[in-house]
Amino acid sequence: MDDTELDKKLKSVGKAAFVSNYDLFQNFTAGRISRADAIETLVRQKVSNEAGAAIRIGNAKLIFENGRELDALDLVVQSNRLNNDIRDLARKLR
Repeated sequence: MDDTELDKKLKSVGKAAFVSNYDLFQNFTAGRISRADAIETLVRQKVSNEAGAAIRIGNAKLIFENGRELDALDLVVQSNRLNNDIRDLARKLR
């Protein structure tokens, strides 16, 4: 996965959603949580509807499977459009 594809996948997940649900995406990728449970969690948190949640977890999984999660966090930290809380959380996860 090159930088352009990473950026595209991260935007599809949502930068704030990627950081806020980092553990969920990590656990889903590792097989510790089912796809259905991951989708249900995002819907329950009002991150998105079921279809949107499925897209988010799929793209987040691709980021993790390609070992680009730290690069994704770096993109979040560098983003000027996100609030400081999200960027600070990304720094801590990094």
